[in-house]
Amino acid sequence: MIFRKSALCISLFLMLLSLPWTVIAANIPARVYESGTDNTPVAVPGTQVEVYGGYLFKMLLSSAESGKGGEFILSNIPLGKDVLVRMTKPGYVAQSDVRNFSGGDVEKGVVLWIGSEARVSGLYQDLGVPLDAKKAQVYLEINNEVTGEGIEGIQLDASSGVVFDLGQGEYLVANADGNSLQVGIRKPGYSFDIEVVTVPVQAGVMTQSYVKLQSGGAIYSSGQALATKSACVSGFIRRLSDSVAIEGVTVNFTKRGAAWRPSVVTDSNGFYQQCDFPVGKSVKVTPSKAPWKFKPGYKSVFVKKTGATANFSGK
Repeated sequence: MIFRKSALCISLFLMLLSLPWTVIAANIPARVYESGTDNTPVAVPGTQVEVYGGYLFKMLLSSAESGKGGEFILSNIPLGKDVLVRMTKPGYVAQSDVRNFSGGDVEKGVVLWIGSEARVSGLYQDLGVPLDAKKAQVYLEINNEVTGEGIEGIQLDASSGVVFDLGQGEYLVANADGNSLQVGIRKPGYSFDIEVVTVPVQAGVMTQSYVKLQSGGAIYSSGQALATKSACVSGFIRRLSDSVAIEGVTVNFTKRGAAWRPSVVTDSNGFYQQCDFPVGKSVKVTPSKAPWKFKPGYKSVFVKKTGATANFSGK
């Protein structure tokens, strides 16, 4: 009998070890706002908020209603995984946000936005296109991954709908068809690490999607293409359990056992970057900080014209 209990305990322990370390469920404080007449945030009470995850966002993870100050709790949210946050309220355009939450969101909270039917219809009238309530609407915010600033002047090639540049890195695809929207991202004279994004959409819903790009910078001068001879290696280093950034990690860059470029240290966001690596070559990237252990222990990355990315997790 004692042996059976011991065997059962060992089996349960092994099962726990086999579970993915990165899937940590958390409760995240949140508020829902709309833009006021002077673009100041105005709380929206009585908003129904649902969070979906899993394959094609079919699994309901959380459900809540915002209070007088627009506040509510996103519960049972897996950190580091894409989820879909859906908000509905009579008189407002149904809103779906594709989000990926981290430990920082648990500490600081998040803000979600929803637009009234009147204000959204007014925006569309100003753009010269009627709002088709039977089709999908997509709002894209495209930011520089390093600086966090919006990237202006991007040309979007959408699989359906009409594209509008709203300025400051904000874009709108109006009246799109289908269950998903493919959007090509390009800007003359620039190269990006992401060239196409796919956004799941629903008829009659405004879907917000946030895209972070690494830019290769200008690659043309006076109309002549310049040969890209060097590029940067960058990445993020976060805690394995909850995706919180790890600051002060030393990152080394070696080739055949010898230092290739000077080492760098991650900032408060867990971000690092080193440049001037020859395009078309491989480099070994190794993080270190006592007493942390990192997964993987190192990465060998191939440097393309757009650079290379090497992310690590620590525990």
